[in-house]
Amino acid sequence: MLEMEKVRERIKLLDESDAKSLLMIIYAGLDTALTGTGGDEALKEIIKNLHDMYSRIPDNNDFREK
Repeated sequence: MLEMEKVRERIKLLDESDAKSLLMIIYAGLDTALTGTGGDEALKEIIKNLHDMYSRIPDNNDFREK
């Protein structure tokens, strides 16, 4: 399965509270990228952090353990 498909499946498993929290984190990162003064390096770091965040969403097995 492609990485994008894996992430898509993980996102589907999020409950409303988790999804809202994820959106707030994404917004904070985007706001920092747009209004921050860190230059290109800071922008790249923010984008990488947002991208990597998706790989840390628990998969189906993690949700079953709760």
